[in-house]
Amino acid sequence: MSNPNVTAVPLPAPLRILTADEYDRAVKAGVRAARSVARATVEEITDAVLTEFGLFSPPIEPDELDPEFCTAQGLTFDPQTCDAYALGQWHQCGDEPGHAGDVHDNGEFTWSDGQTGTVPARHGAV
Repeated sequence: MSNPNVTAVPLPAPLRILTADEYDRAVKAGVRAARSVARATVEEITDAVLTEFGLFSPPIEPDELDPEFCTAQGLTFDPQTCDAYALGQWHQCGDEPGHAGDVHDNGEFTWSDGQTGTVPARHGAV
């Protein structure tokens, strides 16, 4: 079930971030098409196919984030600023939870709250 607290800043059209339901339906369609392949493999394939069309998986759910780090997330969606492997991936901030400022960094990518394709840090219980 999608968490209503996970809302990303929209991407420029025609790119868009799928809802959790849309993404789940796409993955399930892939699972049906490749019954002998593990769901994680199908998710990876689905992500690659959707990314090719400018469609991206929803942000990481709060219970899947590493609690040792800030909950801010950034999506690498521009092929001009990242390699093919990172394209379409959500990244969790690598700084400590509650760090000062609205700039986030995970060692590979840096982003600011409010920037296109980001989810700001959620403070308090996640």
